[in-house]
Amino acid sequence: MKKIIVCLLYLTLVSAWPLQAADTVMLQEYLPQSCYQLGRYQQQKSVRGLVKPIETQGYFAFACDKGLLWHTSAPLTETLIYRLQGTTQLVRGDGSQQKLSGVVQRQLGQMLNNLLGGNKAYLEKAFVIARSEQGIQLVPRKKRMEKFLQRIDIAREQDAVSIRLQHPGDEYTAIRVHAIQSFELLNTSECSQQLAVERSADLCQQLFNP
Repeated sequence: MKKIIVCLLYLTLVSAWPLQAADTVMLQEYLPQSCYQLGRYQQQKSVRGLVKPIETQGYFAFACDKGLLWHTSAPLTETLIYRLQGTTQLVRGDGSQQKLSGVVQRQLGQMLNNLLGGNKAYLEKAFVIARSEQGIQLVPRKKRMEKFLQRIDIAREQDAVSIRLQHPGDEYTAIRVHAIQSFELLNTSECSQQLAVERSADLCQQLFNP
């Protein structure tokens, strides 16, 4: 989990109030509108025992019918592929691969795919949704998700989306997603051309045709 995304928060719920039915339009404004997306990200991850957060950056590709490709280009090179069916694949910079298993990985992959996919039904079922001063806040309804995620804050900027995940023990993952492109259709070839990173063809093949 310390290696990622995709796709948020504060230490308290102060200044947040329940989302009313009339505000469902506001929720939609924070959710992706396209099934296929490509973009860039900058991430900070706090880890217990380290003085400074770990900073990474890279690219992502998302297909609502396949899953999420999360590529880290600096300071190291590796890719996490969160497939829609719940499996997670780690692809290292040298091309070697490792399947990541476990309940946390499955829950995280499911959450990220539904969040980036704008699955409103899933979000309303899995989270208590509230408005906040900066945007919206999602708090898990189920105890099993609270084991790795306490809440999510999402805020919009002019051309970017800020997402902050608060983990147990005051650890957090803060992600800024920008340069987002939406597509009517995305396949292995188009993904490879648009992603434009080393081994992009192999990585996109892993997502679209595993």
